[in-house]
Amino acid sequence: MTNKLKHIAVSGIFVLAVLVSCKTKSKTTSIDFEKEGYTRAIIRNYELDGCRYMIFLDETKKLEPDWLPMEMQKDSVPVWVKYERDERMSICMAGETVKVIDIKKR
Repeated sequence: MTNKLKHIAVSGIFVLAVLVSCKTKSKTTSIDFEKEGYTRAIIRNYELDGCRYMIFLDETKKLEPDWLPMEMQKDSVPVWVKYERDERMSICMAGETVKVIDIKKR
């Protein structure tokens, strides 16, 4: 009976050691968004006829996105955005129309 208990104890210690070592080996990698082609921006609720949420790159440069995720449709959300120019018609006409390729919260 004691050999059985030793075997269970050793197996339990081994499993525990594996779980702990796997947890400590996983490290958080940070992405350099600027190197990946993203631009630092902020989403603003732009209350103007035909407009709603605009992406502000600075105080003067505004982008009118083709879409935004629901969780980012709020005022003053800091984001990283990857976009390309889009020549679509705009009702808003307050900024450059863009196609959002990817967007992440900062």
